[in-house]
Amino acid sequence: MQPTHRTPRHRHRYRRLVRAACVLAVAAATAATAAPAQAAPVWGPVTPVDAAADGARANQQSQGFGLTADGRHALFGSAATNLVPGTGAVRYGLYVRDLRTGRTELASRADDGTPLAEADEQGGISADGRYVVFSAAVNGVYDVYVRDRARGRTQRLTDGTGATGGTGDPGSYQPAISGDGRRVVFMSSRADVVPGAPVEPGTRNVYLADRVTGAVRLVSAGADGQPADGPSENPAISENGRRIGFSSKAGNLLPAAPGGTAGLFRPRATTLYATDPATGAVVLAGLAADGTAGAADSVLRFSPDGRYAAYGLFVPPLPHGKSRTELFVHDLRTGRVRAVRTSADPAAICWASETAAITADDRWIYFSGGCSATVIPASQATYDLQRQELATGRTEFIGPAGDGAPQDGAAVRPFVSGNGRTVLFDDSSTNLFPGDPSPYGWQVYARTLGHR
Repeated sequence: MQPTHRTPRHRHRYRRLVRAACVLAVAAATAATAAPAQAAPVWGPVTPVDAAADGARANQQSQGFGLTADGRHALFGSAATNLVPGTGAVRYGLYVRDLRTGRTELASRADDGTPLAEADEQGGISADGRYVVFSAAVNGVYDVYVRDRARGRTQRLTDGTGATGGTGDPGSYQPAISGDGRRVVFMSSRADVVPGAPVEPGTRNVYLADRVTGAVRLVSAGADGQPADGPSENPAISENGRRIGFSSKAGNLLPAAPGGTAGLFRPRATTLYATDPATGAVVLAGLAADGTAGAADSVLRFSPDGRYAAYGLFVPPLPHGKSRTELFVHDLRTGRVRAVRTSADPAAICWASETAAITADDRWIYFSGGCSATVIPASQATYDLQRQELATGRTEFIGPAGDGAPQDGAAVRPFVSGNGRTVLFDDSSTNLFPGDPSPYGWQVYARTLGHR
C-alpha cells in the first residue's frame, strides 16, 4: 500500500532505515569473505554535523540530505529545537552546516526570513552551496521552494493554491536540484502543475522546473507524451542536470516495441527509470546484472556527470524468508550493470543500504553494506561505510568508531564531495564518541580523508 504524501508519512523514514538494517541483519552479517585487505586510508575523526554553533548536539533525530562539491557545506534535516536560536517552534527544518567554521543556519525559511514550521523530510543543495531546495507546508499546502543563501531570498516554485480538481493530497514534494541551481525536479500530486497536461487529479508525477526560463514540464511521460499511467515519484537529478531519474509502477513509459504498442512492460514492483531532459527519452535504469528489470528500492542516485546510476535491488530471500537489498551500478553510456559487493566469492551473501554516492571523476562509489559466507545471528551483523573503486573493485573501509571499536549501530546514506575526500552519512551508533552517546537515534556525521 502506498502511503499518503503528508509530513507524518515521512516520519517513517527513520524507522525504515532501522527496519532495513534489522531485516538485512537477520539475513547476513560481518564481511567474513571480504576482498583482500588493502592499505587502510587515512581518515580523520568523525565530526558531528547536526550540531549548533556552540557544538551542542541536536536534541532530536536528524538525516543528511547533501554535501557541496568542495565538501564544505552539508545539508541536513532535523526535528531538533536547539540548533539555531529563534527556531524552537520549527517542528522539522532543513539546515546547512559549514564544516569549516561550525556555523549552522536554518535554510527552510520564507522569503521574509520567517522560519517555516513544517518542512518535508527531503531536500537538496547546489554544488556551491548557494541554493537549497525543499518542500514545506504553508496554510496546510506543501510547495517547493528554493532558498538563495547568498541573497537571503526564497523563491516558491509551485503556486500553492491547493486546487487538485479531485481527490488526493494537493501538494508538491521530494525536490532535488542540479549543481548549478538552475533545474529542480519534484513530485506532485496536483493536476495543474503544467496547464493543459492530461494528468489525473491526485496521481503522483515527476516534473522539471527551469528557474531561468520559468518553464515547468512533465518528466514522467511515455514516448507518446502521455503521463505515466501509474504512480511516479522519488525524482533524482545529476549534478550537471543532464540526467533525471525516478521510480514508477507505470506501464507506458517505454517506447513501443517493433510491431507492437507502448505499455507492454508492466512492472509488478517499483521500477527505476532514467531520462535525458534534452530529448525526453526514457530508459530502464534499475537493471539487474543479467539485464532484466529488478524489483527496486525507490531511491536512485546518479554520478555527477549522469553516466552512472546507483540503486538497490531486492534479491531472492534468504532462509526464514528475510529479504535483502544488493547495490548495483548501471553505466548508462555502455549499458553495463554490475553489483557492488565486498566479496569476490559469487556464493557470498551480500547486502547494502539502498543509497550510494559516486565521486566526480567516476572513480569511487561510497556505500554501506557487507558480505558474509554464511547466515549468522543478527546481533553480529554490521552496516559498515565503505568505498569501492569502480574500475578495479578494490574496497576500502571508512570506519570505525572513535575508540577504534566496531560501531554498535549502522552507518548509511552517504553523500560525498566531488574529490571523494569528505563523506557525509547518517549513523545510529552510540559509541562514535566515547562517553557522549546520542540518545536520539539517527544523527548526521562527516569524515574527511587526510593526506598520505
